[in-house]
Amino acid sequence: MANFIMNDSEKVLYMTVSELASASKVSDASVIRFVKDLGYDSFQQLKIALAKEREDEIDDKDITISKDDSVKEIIEKTKLSCIKAIDDTNSIVDIKKLEDAARAISEAKRVEVYGVGTSAAVAMVIQYKLIRLGIPCKAYDDPHIQAMSASTMNFGDVAIGVSHTGSTKDTVDSLKIAKEHGAFTISITDHPKSPIAKYSDVVLETFSRETPVKSGAGRSIVAQIFLIEVLVGLLYSLDPKKAEKYGEESAKAVSDKLY
Repeated sequence: MANFIMNDSEKVLYMTVSELASASKVSDASVIRFVKDLGYDSFQQLKIALAKEREDEIDDKDITISKDDSVKEIIEKTKLSCIKAIDDTNSIVDIKKLEDAARAISEAKRVEVYGVGTSAAVAMVIQYKLIRLGIPCKAYDDPHIQAMSASTMNFGDVAIGVSHTGSTKDTVDSLKIAKEHGAFTISITDHPKSPIAKYSDVVLETFSRETPVKSGAGRSIVAQIFLIEVLVGLLYSLDPKKAEKYGEESAKAVSDKLY
């Protein structure tokens, strides 16, 4: 087990206890004992420690902000960081998967989006974008409501799970429930081999080079928003008249809320 962790620490970051036990050919209890022997209270603490060790390996020095940077340098590095997240994601986009996701969403009776933390903000963006296209959509950030609502989904519905790591338990669990009830499932994640992929009919992969420790840094959100904009563009192209109609109607609906 120790050799597996040392040789493939990145993979371990996105594993469950059971997955590590299976890969190491030991029992779940053996993994827990090993973690305790290393001085960690939980498997999650071990993963955070591994993530911190990897930060120096994956950080891009030319876009990492330091305490000595001027305001101008911070602005430039932030810009480069955002551009890099978009370019990296663009380089791995799977057109077939995007098309499958867009087709499923366009034909859906209802769409639900699950996300917690920063992913909840991205889920709200998806809700806003789809409603503007005339597609019924609701985003949930409360894990209990997510699970309850997912249990009411059926064939013809679409559930979308947003998780940078792909290992956010609440989001994974909700997507699993939706899939078990017949919904077509889509995940947006940086890690296509993470737990969320098991319950995804389509995995839309982003690439922002952030570990679980730094996943709230912002680059992951930029990559996710870019992918969503591409997806929205595809949805628009499938039915431009419908998109324009609902775009105009939704704009009118909120026009009197502006000064």
